[in-house]
Amino acid sequence: MNTGDRVAIRKLPTGVPGLDEILGGGLPEYSFNIVAGAPGTGKTTLAHQ
Repeated sequence: MNTGDRVAIRKLPTGVPGLDEILGGGLPEYSFNIVAGAPGTGKTTLAHQ
């Protein structure tokens, strides 16, 4: 098996510059993501955007 072969995973920008920076460009395409955090941290606002 050749470990040098890699598949590029496209990133989908969230539209939130700071979040995209933290995520390395956005959310991975075709991925399932869980957004978790304490009440009032912006989970619903992120989902609505």
